[in-house]
Amino acid sequence: MKKKVLVFALILSMLLGLTACKGSDSPTQPPSSDAGETASVETPAASGSSAETEGEKDGALDFSGITLNIAHSTTGEVGDALQAQFDAFEELTGCKIEVELLSSDSEEAVYTLEVRAATGNLPDIFQSSIGAQLDKLDPAANIYDLSGQDWIRENVASSYLDLVSDKETGAVYCIPMTTSNVAGCFYNKDVYEELNLEIPTTWEEFLANCEIIKTQTDKVPVSTPYSDGAGSQILFLSQYYYVWNEDPEFADKYTNREITLHESETYMRGLYKLNDLYTKGYQDEDPLSVSFEKSATDLANGDAVMTFSRTNIMATLSKVAPDQVESIGFFPLPDQSAEERGVATWMPVAWCVGANIDSEKEACALALMEYLTTGEAIDAYCQVTTPTGAFMLNNVTLPDSISSAAREAQEWVAKASTSVMEYTCSIKGSNMVTILQMAETGEYSPEEAIAEIEKDNATDAQQKGVEGW
Repeated sequence: MKKKVLVFALILSMLLGLTACKGSDSPTQPPSSDAGETASVETPAASGSSAETEGEKDGALDFSGITLNIAHSTTGEVGDALQAQFDAFEELTGCKIEVELLSSDSEEAVYTLEVRAATGNLPDIFQSSIGAQLDKLDPAANIYDLSGQDWIRENVASSYLDLVSDKETGAVYCIPMTTSNVAGCFYNKDVYEELNLEIPTTWEEFLANCEIIKTQTDKVPVSTPYSDGAGSQILFLSQYYYVWNEDPEFADKYTNREITLHESETYMRGLYKLNDLYTKGYQDEDPLSVSFEKSATDLANGDAVMTFSRTNIMATLSKVAPDQVESIGFFPLPDQSAEERGVATWMPVAWCVGANIDSEKEACALALMEYLTTGEAIDAYCQVTTPTGAFMLNNVTLPDSISSAAREAQEWVAKASTSVMEYTCSIKGSNMVTILQMAETGEYSPEEAIAEIEKDNATDAQQKGVEGW
């Protein structure tokens, strides 16, 4: 049974006043076409009854006696920020929230949820990847459809909803859990000024800067944190912005096997860029030993001048070198044209409600989902940690405390951006990290690497039963 949850318009005024996190519009995505409509408030008078509506008491939500089970894998400051949101909701409604920590290994966490879905034992609310990865949980069978909630399209950015909706049925399965991550080049502004370097707008200009750094200093031009699987993929996956800019249907065409990867010169340039860093000696001597933390530390103290990363590097920098955060700048991964620059983004992971949630918990769970999309919930989050990306919510802006590099990255999101390919294409072989690491250390040429990627992807598509493969 699906109940329509009360809109928070009459109760959010009970919370603390707004902070810098809340504003008049979203910095990354304009409100959807229906965002300006006012959601109806279902009160006893509106429903034609003088009795209190279920879950409402004296004009406020009352879910005393209800306990929600929530599962996620987020730890550290961001995990603490999520807990602050839960604490605020508990105080507001009287419910209790019990948190289960899933494995920090994303594949293991997904597998755990898949097993629990198969046995009908999903948590009331749980974390999930989105886009093509969402299909692993068979959302039509296992995730509650939020499309009937008045607030979903008013509060959540349409670009995010596109990735968590069923195009055929219109079902909406998720809301954003944390913030987006923008990929690009982070650089030490002091060293750039010292060497009189200009921000490169093409790859050739970027290589020229690297050569100056290599020949005129003892610094590493580009720190390459390839010990981490994510770090070894960032530059290559970021190239997808230019692939998408050239052909917005590229992911669909590849999924339908209408094109191949090696035939796209723009796609191949991602591998050639990795090869340039290796063959020209612009990266760390032993990149497979470099962690994100070392990369951030070297960037902050000037031992390295640039690194390709995502905006969450700023959270690492704030821990390892808090006094140097404002010494770091950002620019997009350059390509061939100075006039056509942009960034690729990693969208926030999601909160989902289990499709088979107990009926007595349903209204409380949906009320929490709505609350998590409001400025008041974001205020609670921002009181614990400074976000490094956009929340993908309408009518919520970033706080003044965000670093200038992260703000520059978000400005590029507004100007020219797309999500990385894996959000719109379910085909991604399990050996991508290994193949890229071999390319990044000279064991594979770009041509050898793409052959291995295409073979690996074909295996993945066949295992998933993708039509035409």
